Amino acid sequence: MFRSASTGTFLKLLFLQVVFVLSWSSGFIGAKLGAQSAGAFNLLFWRFLLVCVCLALFLNVRLLKVSWAQVRHYAVIGFLSQFLYLSCVYVAIQNGLPPGIAAIIAALQPLMTAALSTSNAGERSGGWQWLGLMVGFGGVSIVIFGQYNSAGPSVGLVMYLLPLVSALGLTLATLYERRSAHTQSGGLVLPLFIQSLLTLIGFTAAVVYTDTLSVPHEPNVLVSIVWLTLFSTFIAYLSLWMLLRVMTATHVAALVYLEPPVTLVWAALMFGDVIHASTYAGIAVVIAGLVLVRLKRPTVACAS
Repeated sequence: MFRSASTGTFLKLLFLQVVFVLSWSSGFIGAKLGAQSAGAFNLLFWRFLLVCVCLALFLNVRLLKVSWAQVRHYAVIGFLSQFLYLSCVYVAIQNGLPPGIAAIIAALQPLMTAALSTSNAGERSGGWQWLGLMVGFGGVSIVIFGQYNSAGPSVGLVMYLLPLVSALGLTLATLYERRSAHTQSGGLVLPLFIQSLLTLIGFTAAVVYTDTLSVPHEPNVLVSIVWLTLFSTFIAYLSLWMLLRVMTATHVAALVYLEPPVTLVWAALMFGDVIHASTYAGIAVVIAGLVLVRLKRPTVACAS
């Protein structure tokens, strides 16, 4: 009976992790569907407008019971994990940085999470975890540099730094939510609405400032908006916060390493992109790194 319950819990957690990786990888696929036609800020504006409308209809009268403390708390998370993360990555890609290079720079997030978690004994990473994180980052490097081995146009240093800011923003949001998960009782949908509403305000200002607001008509753009709303927002962020309630921030962040390889494979199947042999080697290294991250630290007996 206990073994059956344990197996069921394991399978549920495994399923949630698979959903997390696929949904976060879907963002690059959805962006490729519509960003070139609609523009980055314009696409993100319509995405979060649809997100907010759907969540507002779902929550309806419950929105009247929101406290200012909840608004402030979840607005911080939304700014860091949605507006800052997405705007920096999209602006960098729009200005010539290849998406794969942006992905590998953003993949520094697990290392940042591990480094900034050292003050919390429950989150602290041991030697095997640090080794696994480094091995995983090496695997991502193999995948991306193998996929983009041809030199592209010259890109300014600032564009390389923007995905680093994205990684830092998501790291801070992850740790902030992890440490306050037990003190907040807003569930999952209400926090996502508050986060998305603040993000919508930010992208509204961005499209007005850049004068890029336009009503989408192309079928691929409309599909992209729905795609990014359903998979890359609802499922992605809800699975992230659900995982943070049952796993350490370092373990959740390590799953980010699977995003670039999964995205490359997905794009190959959907758009016919070529996968190099180095991609398969890099995926194998990433898996090895994840195995090392999951190794438990030896327990040290405390003297009584």
